[in-house]
Amino acid sequence: MVNYPLSEKLLEDDEALPGQWIIVYDFIDFKPNPNFWINLKRISSSEGGGLIQYSVYQSGTWKETRAVRALVNHYGGDVKVFRCLETNL
Repeated sequence: MVNYPLSEKLLEDDEALPGQWIIVYDFIDFKPNPNFWINLKRISSSEGGGLIQYSVYQSGTWKETRAVRALVNHYGGDVKVFRCLETNL
């Protein structure tokens, strides 16, 4: 039996929803397990999103957004997801 990384299991979602997404997360009173960072890097390398800063992640797909949100929840963090609308000011 093959033991797939958590990041691959979370990316199995096929739901498509166009847009840009910002995921803001925090681990209050503790640091996340080092495996959190390994899985987050796997998600970003396979889907193209990435960290804007330490606890802010930018995503171009709903699939990636859901995976990052589930990853933060899995490791006990608080997470908020925002859908972005680009405007010319």
